[in-house]
Amino acid sequence: MTDRFRFHCLKLDGTPAAIGAASAWLRSLGSRHGLSDEDLFHLDLCASELVTNVVDYAYGGKAGEIRLELLLDQATATLTVIDAGPPFDPLSQPAPPQPGSLQEAPDGGLGLHLVRQLASVVHYERGDGRNRVTVRIGDEQPRPDRPGGSPAAAHDPPTHWDKLGERDRLALDSICGAGLFRGASRGDVDAIVAHCELRDCSAGEVLLRAGERRRCVLLPLVGRLEVHLDDPQSSFHIDVAAGECVGELSVIDGSAISAWVVAGEAGRLLVIPEAVFLGPLLAVPAIARNLLAMLSERMRRGNDQIVARVRAALELESLQRELDLARQIQSSMLPAAPIFPHGAGIECRGFMRAARQVGGDFYDAFPVGDQRFFVAVGDVCSKGTPAALFMVRTLTLLRSEALRPETDAELQLARLAARCNDLLSQTNEAQQFVTLFCAIIDVRAGCIHHVNAGHNRPLLLLPDTPPMFLAGPRNPIAGMVPGLKYSAGRDEFPPGSLLLMYTDGITEADAGGGNLFGDDALLALMEGGGAASSVDACIERVIAAVDAFAAAEPQSDDITLLAVRRP
Repeated sequence: MTDRFRFHCLKLDGTPAAIGAASAWLRSLGSRHGLSDEDLFHLDLCASELVTNVVDYAYGGKAGEIRLELLLDQATATLTVIDAGPPFDPLSQPAPPQPGSLQEAPDGGLGLHLVRQLASVVHYERGDGRNRVTVRIGDEQPRPDRPGGSPAAAHDPPTHWDKLGERDRLALDSICGAGLFRGASRGDVDAIVAHCELRDCSAGEVLLRAGERRRCVLLPLVGRLEVHLDDPQSSFHIDVAAGECVGELSVIDGSAISAWVVAGEAGRLLVIPEAVFLGPLLAVPAIARNLLAMLSERMRRGNDQIVARVRAALELESLQRELDLARQIQSSMLPAAPIFPHGAGIECRGFMRAARQVGGDFYDAFPVGDQRFFVAVGDVCSKGTPAALFMVRTLTLLRSEALRPETDAELQLARLAARCNDLLSQTNEAQQFVTLFCAIIDVRAGCIHHVNAGHNRPLLLLPDTPPMFLAGPRNPIAGMVPGLKYSAGRDEFPPGSLLLMYTDGITEADAGGGNLFGDDALLALMEGGGAASSVDACIERVIAAVDAFAAAEPQSDDITLLAVRRP
């Protein structure tokens, strides 16, 4: 070779790492040869795009031989990229249309078009089972039809920047003030921006998707972006303000995007291609320093949000443990099975399933004298912890009042309801209330005495008689207005009878769209044979019917049942 010409050759393995190796090799040789910064940038950009095309499409990211041959003249650089992939002529590819949005932009195709724009000569040939693409950068006779003197192919349309309107040109004037470009010279910024794109984005538009590979960095000029780690609709996100950038880590390490990038509001984006970002942009010290500062600040913000998120998760876990303990305590307050021993002359079984960890429903049953048994079901308004606390208070009062000796069962029940109402009304700033059904079953007398404080009417199944809702005085709810009087009733309860008490979580079970289970369905369910054969059969039949009715709909209210039967 003479002093005028230099020839160099490099073999690569065709993996993603080859892109960076080719760039470093060309920049080192071109700098030593004295290529201008512009020609060196164009050469690097063309090589990166061609090698990327071979790595991704010819070899699919797997190992495969790539050979680079570089001929350096005093005024030009001629690069030939040789690969053993399938035949592919980049010159035969039509120029891609300008996409309407970033999300519509294709992953490939734009790079080859950019190569044709930058190179003064592009030539392709196929021989010996190999593709050879040759590009020449620089021209001793600059062409007036291209900025910088590089001639364009006759069929190439104007670039995106050639068609900028006044609005875009005004936007370009503000780019120098963006945080990423702060402190950089106007010449450096113009040289970088000339190979980028401007795009509009709408609020909520997904710009980058986790798992994809988009070889570009986004810099919002107007508006802000949101980085979502979980999904595009998650409430947890990291903000990227105007003048900052996103997507740079995926470009730097070549990995897939690890998060979702969503436009937090309508705005304007500068889209920086991978080759521009890794080449001339990072070569400017001021810009590189700004990028490191941005990454550090974003990492601090992200760490603060992660710490807050972990703290909230720990608090939630602690609360969950406390609620689980509260549920266990609440369950332990209800009578355990079997409620009454065999031979007591009465059978009883209860069931409660809260809509949340804890609820406001309850049931109770215990003996109150010779052959007398107290049973009760209650439903506190609302759900969750406040209802559970009010339920504990109500249950404690009921047990205390029910154990007071009284010969007249109806008088005892009326006094019990009035006394509970008065005590619950005291210090009730939350304005909570409870509906109650309480009964004393006198096995020896074969009757049931009952008081109803605004509760659902129980179902009574007598031998050889259709099931019916228990009649009797209806009284106000308990816990809201002190000084109320309550009336009790009496019904026969011979052997073979069954009383089913329940809360409105049964009759108001929702199948969706306001379609409720209802009183009629419960009554019809009890008409079938076998419902009164045992308390276990009765409870299981009702729960199975309600669950089948509600199907996949979430349980909207606490569900409680208490069945009492005289064998």
